[in-house]
Amino acid sequence: MGVPYHTSQDVPGRCLWLIDRLFSKVQTITAPHETDLGPLDATFLFAMSTLIFTLPIERLERHRRKEEAGQHGYMDDRPLDPASAKEIDAVLGSDDTRFNASPFHVPGAWRFASIDYNPDQNLAVEFPEELAVRLSADDAVRDADDLSARAWMNCLRNALAHGGIIYLDAAGRQAHGKPTSMMGFVSAQYPNGNMRKPPERLISLRTTPNEYRATLQKWVCWVQSTGLSLPAAA
Repeated sequence: MGVPYHTSQDVPGRCLWLIDRLFSKVQTITAPHETDLGPLDATFLFAMSTLIFTLPIERLERHRRKEEAGQHGYMDDRPLDPASAKEIDAVLGSDDTRFNASPFHVPGAWRFASIDYNPDQNLAVEFPEELAVRLSADDAVRDADDLSARAWMNCLRNALAHGGIIYLDAAGRQAHGKPTSMMGFVSAQYPNGNMRKPPERLISLRTTPNEYRATLQKWVCWVQSTGLSLPAAA
């Protein structure tokens, strides 16, 4: 494998290519002693998509303010393709672009909900029923569409980077020992952005593996700035 020139564009494309080529194989693979829980497709998508989403954000979007000040970060891909960096700024640099108007939106694919944070909550132990109910509500798709593209991306990126991923069953619950049918992403909102204080709210996105793949296709196509459609997700 050759050394990538533009990591933010090349590596997500490589990861997507691996997903497209290997996904049918992954759907035949189960974890040892857990054959009744189905294939490891959700785990494969969680793992591969972490680089797909975080690399462009960390190496492009996060350096925007430094560039405005005439500086470059120590892992800054912006000088490699200024036009691509400018396009990412246009969509993710402010809250002006709604998620449902973004280049990576898949109609009806995502749900969004939020709840007040309770200091006793530990989502690694129990997924809040209130949050599960809100994510299953009819207006959860509309609420996701009404997010800004930046808010949607921040929630997804934070969840992937900080372990806020949730395996959910067909009812949208974290029922241990049941097959995974949905993928959840949880992040938090802090008072005045101060992460040294407890969160004020929990925010969550939810989708299915197939809809997630469709989003990955659109995201990578946009990040690569080729204007060419990649193979559609199955």
